[in-house]
Amino acid sequence: MRPMGIALAGAAVLSLAPLGAGAATVEVKVGGMGLDPTVGAPVIRLVEKAERGRDLNIWIGPFEAQAIAMEIEGVPPSRPLTHDLMKQLVERLGGRLHHVVIEDMRDNTYFATVHLETRDGKGFAIDARPSDAIALALRFRGPILVEDKLFTKASESMPESDSTLESAHLWGLTVQDLTPDLADFFRVPARHGVVVSDVAKSAAAHEMARGDVITAIDGEPVGSVAELATRADARDEGEPIHLSVRRAGKKLDVRFSDR
Repeated sequence: MRPMGIALAGAAVLSLAPLGAGAATVEVKVGGMGLDPTVGAPVIRLVEKAERGRDLNIWIGPFEAQAIAMEIEGVPPSRPLTHDLMKQLVERLGGRLHHVVIEDMRDNTYFATVHLETRDGKGFAIDARPSDAIALALRFRGPILVEDKLFTKASESMPESDSTLESAHLWGLTVQDLTPDLADFFRVPARHGVVVSDVAKSAAAHEMARGDVITAIDGEPVGSVAELATRADARDEGEPIHLSVRRAGKKLDVRFSDR
């Protein structure tokens, strides 16, 4: 069972409703994806495009996470995935996606609608899971909207974290220990390193991204947050830093200065 306070993507409801005006919404973008180590479930982060920059985390299924990640990374599937098929069906019937809305949360479950237009301009809103709505919006390059009230509602529903995983703040990065589940999700062959869970806007390591896995510092492997923090503290201030990183299964070298 999932812990209380974690909001999941709700099941789709097979119904159609006319497209109409809704509550106040804000446009968001996909700010990253990760894996919640407490439940082993993927989580997608939606970030408000406006200056306030609020974010919303939604826990989704592994297949939907894969579909979203492949579209973000520009990796074409060998055969059409479900969301690719849905896109083709809409287009072949002369329709288009206007936008999607994450519009409600009930019993810690999010609900969304996909807003479509037919060939003659008639609009419809289709109930959908947020994960499916996001996957479709990315494929259509359509806007992703969130009802304004959900940012407050989501923050009020989240309990204080009881995670025993070690974390630290280094160079503007929030890092945490890499668990086997996290290693599988981020496609890290060796079960060592630390995962980046957040990147501050003013981070010295601004090239890093959420979900990056740091496997070594200055060529020396790291196996835990404690080990990375110890080696970081032992370095001379202002000395250039070299991190070995894995991102979406690929190796990267990131160099920066902490001055």
